[in-house]
Amino acid sequence: SPPPRKPFPTAPPHPAALVTMAARQLLRGSFQRHLAAVGSQNWLRTSPGFHLRAFSSSKDDKIPQYLNSWVEPDALWEFNEHMERSHHAKMADAEVSELGHRNQIWQKDMLQKDPEFFSRIGKGQKPKYLWIGCADSRVAAENLIGGTPGELFTHRNIANMVVATDSNMRSVLQYAVDYLQVKHIVVCGHYDCGGVKAAVTQKDHALPLESWLSQIRDVYRLHKPELEAIECEDERHKRLVELNVVEQCLNLFKTSDIQRRRRYTAARPDEFPCALPRIHAMVFSPSDGILRKLNINFKEELGDYMDIYNLYDDPLLSDSES
Repeated sequence: SPPPRKPFPTAPPHPAALVTMAARQLLRGSFQRHLAAVGSQNWLRTSPGFHLRAFSSSKDDKIPQYLNSWVEPDALWEFNEHMERSHHAKMADAEVSELGHRNQIWQKDMLQKDPEFFSRIGKGQKPKYLWIGCADSRVAAENLIGGTPGELFTHRNIANMVVATDSNMRSVLQYAVDYLQVKHIVVCGHYDCGGVKAAVTQKDHALPLESWLSQIRDVYRLHKPELEAIECEDERHKRLVELNVVEQCLNLFKTSDIQRRRRYTAARPDEFPCALPRIHAMVFSPSDGILRKLNINFKEELGDYMDIYNLYDDPLLSDSES
């Protein structure tokens, strides 16, 4: 007898279709009860923009039908309105609907300006910049420079910190440097930074926030004479914001990711005009909307300490720090 046939390989499920058991139960319970109340299994089938998907290939009507995970966005927003929730929960959830409406307006506007825009960025990214900024809602990087999707690879946290033990930041840095091969890294702080203000208050903010803010307290300790010579509290805060940005830039120079890439590019002058990536310190002012570049001589700032942090015994690396 012939050997048994191997099952025909199936494509892996679309990531959007991988719903949790809790989501399945929610859909099975609340949505099917809604269909029963409507009195027709055809309600969704005949509604514009809606599509059904079974968790089985059977055509049996008894098998529960579920909303397709990748239907048109307006269908999902409309489905959200029919979910069974309390009145107060519905009112609270209704606030997020504005995001869907705003997305549709933005998407249509982008297509009107550039019909091929989404087709182009859908093929991949090649940003020139890694932007390390603060998580503050007022300082989204793309907004500050009037950017569009695909221009910036971004990482944001409280007070735009570059912490060597932060695996989140280090993963972003490694990907940006080794795979995207960005030419520039911007560390951008901002005045009126809540994280910087919190770090200089005599208060235990509790873990994990307090341990994060301790890095900014260290910046204050390193520059205490300069900071305490400034009498105006607001001006002292601004200067601490600037010094914190500078210190985070220096922290980038200490990482193996940056040293490895700059060593590689500095050794190939015919291919690269200078050591890359270039590192830039910037500060944004929410009160006037201006992005300011801090002119820093990093070689001078690092001084004799670079010998401590250099991971390679290579004169090219030391010469490339300016």
